[in-house]
Amino acid sequence: MKFSNNPQSVYNGAISGQRNMFLSSSLAAMIIGFSHNFKSPYVIKFVKIMGICIFIISITTGYLSNNDFRFYLDKMKDDLPDYIPIDGWYTWTFIVYIYIVLIAVIVLLYSFRMILFEKTN
Repeated sequence: MKFSNNPQSVYNGAISGQRNMFLSSSLAAMIIGFSHNFKSPYVIKFVKIMGICIFIISITTGYLSNNDFRFYLDKMKDDLPDYIPIDGWYTWTFIVYIYIVLIAVIVLLYSFRMILFEKTN
């Protein structure tokens, strides 16, 4: 079975996955910040938990799209045309991993703060 191998399409898909990660993490931060506009402490807590869940979805989206991209690069490295900047494309994957670690640290710190120091009454 023949199939088309278009590296630019794969790259566009990887950038799209990164964009989705950046946008969803921004949305999660906005939701958490917006949670204080509610009056009920239970609604506030629920909205904050929703924000944390969206952060986790953001991390998962970035990680999976990044791993798929690296898989493609690893398998096709020798078959890609010379005009493809493979080293630059690998650099993007490291940037995504750094962003994922930063988001994970923020989520963990915020979760511990929310659990340990905030009152529910």
